[in-house]
Amino acid sequence: MACTLSHTAPRPNSLMGLPRELRDMVYTNVFSSAHSKSGSTTRLLELDCGHELPTTVKLNTICFDWLDLMRTNGIVADEMRDLYHMQSCYTSAADRTWSMLLNLNNDEYTLEWTSLPCPSSCVQHLSIDLMIDLTLSKFGHWDNDMKNKLGNTFTTLLELLTRIAKHGPNITVSETLRRPVVFETLSLNISFADEEKSYLISSGPESIYILGYGKRRIYNHLIEDMVTAFGRHVMQDKVRRIRVQGPKSLGLPMTDITTA
Repeated sequence: MACTLSHTAPRPNSLMGLPRELRDMVYTNVFSSAHSKSGSTTRLLELDCGHELPTTVKLNTICFDWLDLMRTNGIVADEMRDLYHMQSCYTSAADRTWSMLLNLNNDEYTLEWTSLPCPSSCVQHLSIDLMIDLTLSKFGHWDNDMKNKLGNTFTTLLELLTRIAKHGPNITVSETLRRPVVFETLSLNISFADEEKSYLISSGPESIYILGYGKRRIYNHLIEDMVTAFGRHVMQDKVRRIRVQGPKSLGLPMTDITTA
């Protein structure tokens, strides 16, 4: 009597071999985990901010782990879309906040995304840490030729905000989002490099005066530009509320600007 033994092939260790509940946990962890920046390259982006010369921004190529996962197959994409629109997926405002570090070194900008926990369809807040690193001469003559006009720093921020609202975090692509982003809140945290690095602090009453004057001028000009822009209705289609945290050297002032 012949006896045939049948062996069931082991199930491959794949995402689709997991129960739906575990797959949802994988999708959620993809967003909560830090994005790898290994092998990232720097690209140059020229922004037309209405000046004589375009503003150049250096930015690191970002890694969308969640986007790569959505592209694996249609079932995964549909399940992730369903999960992202569930309120239980978000435990705090941080889960719906995009965060970036923007450095201004004299006339050069560098942009680096630090957190992208959700897709554009679910994001509500944008947080920008603006680090300003200017030489003493720049502090003393900052924007002196821009009276009664929007300053360079604000016009650069406005152009970046416009691109993010239209294209999402990958602002170098030409494709636009299906639905532009309107942020509930833009949090702008301003700091100066000499406040973080004690060896950059200049000595002498003249240097201290120039630094103090320059910082107040930069901060106050930026606030005035934002208020002016809201009055001209050029920001309401991008953000509804702006919260600006001032630098330590000015006593950490806080300014809120909301749409009428």
